[in-house]
Amino acid sequence: MSTTDEERELDRRPHDGRAPMPSLEVPSSPRWRNPRWVVLGFLMASFVWGPIIAMSFTAPPTTALTVAYAGGVVLYGFALLSVLLEAIDPTPRLALRLWKVTLLIAASAALWAPAHLWAEPGGRPWAWLAGFAIAASALVAWQGGVAAAVVLGGAAAIGGQVFFDSPLPSLLTALGCAVVTWGMCQVLIWIHGLWRAAQEGREARAGLAVAQERLRIDRELHDVLGQRLTVIALKAELAADLAPRDPARAASESESIRELANRTLREARRAIRGEATTDLPTQLESARLVLGSAGIDATIDADPETLSLLTPPMAALLASGVREAVTNLLRHSDARNAAIRISATSALVTLSVDNDGAAAPSPGSETSGTGLASLAARCASAGAGLTAGPRGEDRFSLSLAVPRTGGGMS
Repeated sequence: MSTTDEERELDRRPHDGRAPMPSLEVPSSPRWRNPRWVVLGFLMASFVWGPIIAMSFTAPPTTALTVAYAGGVVLYGFALLSVLLEAIDPTPRLALRLWKVTLLIAASAALWAPAHLWAEPGGRPWAWLAGFAIAASALVAWQGGVAAAVVLGGAAAIGGQVFFDSPLPSLLTALGCAVVTWGMCQVLIWIHGLWRAAQEGREARAGLAVAQERLRIDRELHDVLGQRLTVIALKAELAADLAPRDPARAASESESIRELANRTLREARRAIRGEATTDLPTQLESARLVLGSAGIDATIDADPETLSLLTPPMAALLASGVREAVTNLLRHSDARNAAIRISATSALVTLSVDNDGAAAPSPGSETSGTGLASLAARCASAGAGLTAGPRGEDRFSLSLAVPRTGGGMS
């Protein structure tokens, strides 16, 4: 089977016998079921009584004046709706809100004279209009509510005095309507705020999950590709050196490079899919083969009984330590000897990797990538300790210690 056919077969093959994961995308709800619009609907149902009362308790003397008055009430309704939309806007802008409150106050003031002149006996329609306008203004900004209460409350008192010989009933009607309506609708606004906070929390959680998945993929690809690509580069250099004087061995090295590249591709795909790529014994054996291929004499001291007692999380952490240490060894040293040792005491399980040929870093040179930083973060989250650095004149050592407490070993 060719490489291309093999890759296609890997894409078609189910992984670990599991069915493909369903899409995590949540079907979107109809727009009218969005809580924002539901809340707006309840607000409109509460405030629509303002225009209804204004039309029901007035009697303009002519049809033309009735049409003109109805037009003014409609404009008041649009100004009221504009303010209510601001009350549920997830991105409040105070200046815009105050401008809309000003327009609502102006629309209310424009109806002051006709509503009082054409009011039916015993009715105070404009006081109700003023009350609903004050309540809507207070929902969007306390500054708007105070301004509306002062202007429209004062106008209601003046209208009561001029047209009904007493300012108090009109003032109490306006302010009472405002307080009751504001109190009921404030509960709706509060519930809408809770929903919005919950929605933002869900979005933040989804964003965090995406970021964590990206970090996982970055870590897995670093673990898989860092070591393998370094070995491929070393083997390619060796094949190029052997080609003029030993073509047969050069061809063998080239074939080894091809097989290693295919294996790396498969492991990278498994890493992206979240499947485990290697366990600790496999990683130790891989380190022996990789170091041997690079001409490094590797000594590995790991008691199989100790390895068998490790829990999967601890084994995975130690495997990552082995992988990172070998990758750095190949990339940043001219080592000829390396020792890998896993030991256990009553308190700790320790991985130590020691090699010679550690080159002194030149000024401004990059001595390490993100691998050690990522490994250190993983150790910190697992309660383990990591130390890495030069030791002696030309040696480098990495030590990873995991406490046995908390279920580290069975």
